[in-house]
Amino acid sequence: MADFGNSSQFEVQITGYFAFTSVSVSISNYTGDGGRFEEKIMVNQGEMVWVSLPESVGIKGTTKFSNVVLVKADKDISVVSVSNKHVSPETTVLYPVSSLGNEHYIVTPSTVSLDSYPEFSVVTYQEPNSVEVHVKGKLHYLTQIYSTGTKLEIKLRAFQGIQLQGIADLSGTRIVSEKPVAVLVGQVCFFDNTKCNHVFEQLLPVCSWGTTYIIPPLPWQKVDEIVYITASRNTTMLYQVGEQAETVTLAGGSVLQRPVKPSIPVYISANVGIQVVFYSVGAALPNSSHAFLMNVPDVASYCRMYSIHAQQGFENFALMVANTSETGAIILDNQPVRDVVWNRVSGTEFIWGMHTLAPAIRSHAVEHPSSPFALLSVGTAAMDSYGIPGSCRKNIPFKSLTETPQIKEQMEMCKDVFLQGSTSEFCSFMKSTLVNLDTMYAQDRAVSLQEVAGPFGSFLNDSTLSAGGNESKREVASAVTFLLQSVELAALSAALRSPEMKTQNLTTESMAIETLLVVPAAGPCDEVFRLTGPEETMDIHCDTVTRAATEDSVAVAFISYSTLDSIIDKRFLNEGDLMADEKLRNFHLNSRVVSGAIGDGRPMNISKPVNFTLRHRQAKKEEEEAHCVHWKFIAGKGTWAEDGCTVLHTNSTHTICSCDHLSSFALLMGHTEVEESYPLTIITYMGLTLSMLCLLLAILTFLLCRSIRNISTSLHLQLCLCLFLANLLFLTAVTRTGSQVVCAVIAGFLHYLFLACFTWMFLEGLHLFLTVRNLKVMNYTRANRFKKRFMYLFGYGSPALIVAISAALNSDGYGTPQYCWLNLERGFIWSFLGPVCAIILINLSFFLVTLWILRDKLSSLNEDVSTLKDTRLLTFKAIAQLFILGCTWSLGLFQVGSAKMVMAYLFTIVNSLQGAFIFLVHCLLNRQVREEYRRWIKSTRKPSPTTQNFSLSVSAVTTSTKMVSWGEPSTSSP
Repeated sequence: MADFGNSSQFEVQITGYFAFTSVSVSISNYTGDGGRFEEKIMVNQGEMVWVSLPESVGIKGTTKFSNVVLVKADKDISVVSVSNKHVSPETTVLYPVSSLGNEHYIVTPSTVSLDSYPEFSVVTYQEPNSVEVHVKGKLHYLTQIYSTGTKLEIKLRAFQGIQLQGIADLSGTRIVSEKPVAVLVGQVCFFDNTKCNHVFEQLLPVCSWGTTYIIPPLPWQKVDEIVYITASRNTTMLYQVGEQAETVTLAGGSVLQRPVKPSIPVYISANVGIQVVFYSVGAALPNSSHAFLMNVPDVASYCRMYSIHAQQGFENFALMVANTSETGAIILDNQPVRDVVWNRVSGTEFIWGMHTLAPAIRSHAVEHPSSPFALLSVGTAAMDSYGIPGSCRKNIPFKSLTETPQIKEQMEMCKDVFLQGSTSEFCSFMKSTLVNLDTMYAQDRAVSLQEVAGPFGSFLNDSTLSAGGNESKREVASAVTFLLQSVELAALSAALRSPEMKTQNLTTESMAIETLLVVPAAGPCDEVFRLTGPEETMDIHCDTVTRAATEDSVAVAFISYSTLDSIIDKRFLNEGDLMADEKLRNFHLNSRVVSGAIGDGRPMNISKPVNFTLRHRQAKKEEEEAHCVHWKFIAGKGTWAEDGCTVLHTNSTHTICSCDHLSSFALLMGHTEVEESYPLTIITYMGLTLSMLCLLLAILTFLLCRSIRNISTSLHLQLCLCLFLANLLFLTAVTRTGSQVVCAVIAGFLHYLFLACFTWMFLEGLHLFLTVRNLKVMNYTRANRFKKRFMYLFGYGSPALIVAISAALNSDGYGTPQYCWLNLERGFIWSFLGPVCAIILINLSFFLVTLWILRDKLSSLNEDVSTLKDTRLLTFKAIAQLFILGCTWSLGLFQVGSAKMVMAYLFTIVNSLQGAFIFLVHCLLNRQVREEYRRWIKSTRKPSPTTQNFSLSVSAVTTSTKMVSWGEPSTSSP
């Protein structure tokens, strides 16, 4: 509409009532840039989105125009038109096409300024229309001037409108159309207490008028405001300001102007339908405010849920009119309205109050659970103000967890997915579920539990969700959280909608639901209510239930899911959420997932703990511990957490959990880690110190004794080096978990060094096997085709390859919260145990074959052959060495059950003495090495006058015949 200013900014503010509402804003017959204007957006429940319109949509002067703004949506929305013009911003609610009518009466504020004149526009929808204008006053249309009593007949095409401007006040002008039209009225430039103010408002048709109105005063009002009352037929009207009442006879088609005093509400009543339009004349300096027009809703049109729009930079207020006995239950944005001072409206059973809103542009949801009330959104700023009646939501949608911050974030993500034309399993599930539930609950009827469970069956039975990897973990957690809370709220709502049924039960393939409707008792309540599932129960105290009551009755719901534990399984356990002394390994969910909810489903503190009895999926073993956990969704991540829940009792088949809150629960079960033991720590440090000392002596022996340098001693030397470094790193760095990266590196080196130990053991076994095979064929001088360099390449290269592959497949497997070692999750420990077990089995096979050859195939040889004797001895030593190293890790695997502490001590003792055993077998038990030790000791006591080079001339394997193995001849002499 035309205005006095030079600059214009137009926008529509759109608020969604339902999730994933698709909206299109277009301009018919637009001839601006590109020749077409259309904005497609998506709004969620309670979300407000604004769309800027081109300046060319503004209509100036008296004309017929074709640029009509059309807002379409696939679900209910509210729309506010905002004209941000220079020093004269204005707002109005735009009513849906279904609310349009065929008869309207014009109301225009009067002014004495020569620069100000009234105007109104008539806009038709998608069909050609015929409009009659019965003039009252004097108006200007195109090039003609029409006075009172004149009738204009105007033909309009689809999506076309006319704008007419008055030379004088046009109030009382009647608009009659063949088909429904939208009529907007305003003042181009209104001068009274302020400078030029542009005002406009969309009028309601006669068919929407009511008989009873209440006008609360504006919070900042200092002067008398004005109310315009229009009657379409002769009527007698009561107009009451405070205690002062007057009766007025109003003729059909006439408009009555009356004052609205500061701080005093107005009550208006008539015996036929009347139109009431409030006009704020603004205020002069120093508290300057802007003039505005606003429709006043009639009492019969009050509803229980509204959407109102607060504006940026304004001091925003919500003005409410409610029944005297119902004010305590009004809720603003999910929070009870507490700070309202209510004032009586004389002559009625109503009271009015004011609540201050934040100075930010946003939509607010205001509701009452049972009683209709009125709501007006008003605001003021320097030289500015506005007034908008709240948009009534006739169909109250399903109140799901779209009101929680976590799911709002997910809905924003899904909104972007849909706008981009992408696909998402979670987003599709969320949208279809909300559509089904909104449709179901928008109908004012009882809802069965079967209807509640229906929309969720396909999701719970979808096996692809449980098969997802890490890439789908966040999406699955979001979908499950949405499902859990939606089912709870739907079940509670279904129970409240069927007050005649105190208890309801439902069992389907995917879930079982039981609801209970409780009427709070007047006095103390000591009863405990039990709700049951197929194999689970929930016991909740009566006092906890009654504290959640907001109405005459309160609902309790208990849900048991038959397949959900396979979807949100142990992948969603964060060990940091468990107690430090209760870390589990091989953990798994061992019960159904169950949910408990009371009241309206919102989180609340409960006065007494709620007990859940859960049946085990698998019988609990003696060495297992049960932990009660609840589902927690924070910052887009879902996890099982233990806080707030304890185990009251457990046996092989059931566990009773006691929790101080209501949520979704399950049982986590697993083997407990061996507890830290001070004696074990002492044994570890003392044993490893002794072991490292022995390994160091063995290394020096193999390095300095030149006479025994052959393949066997080379293998022993590499084994000792790897074991020495592994023990040193373990002793000094295994508990350095402060830095995750450093800890992972330490774990990787330990993995490599221990694997290298077993790799060199494998090479010892292979060396013995090849040696005995040569003896078998009596070919003592035959050179083996393998070279010594291949030995080092395999001994150090193959462990490095295994560690590299393991790190590439699962880099998170290195390091745990307690130790810098391999993580037990997802079977990562088998990247070490797998090669170890394979080497033990292969070496056992080598040694068994070797023993068989020595016993049966070489029995005819002279027993005094030194090669055979020494090979036999070395074989038994190698078998003993394999046993002592393999036994260490075998004992570690058997730390379960009642004997776990015994196994832990055996594991620690044997592991700590590996170095001592190697030194004992390969050095101290070797007769020739002992002789060299004695000779060396004697030489240190009686120094020779001549310098002697220290050397040992005895090998671990002495041969009287030159023995060749791995391509290098022995240096021992016969």
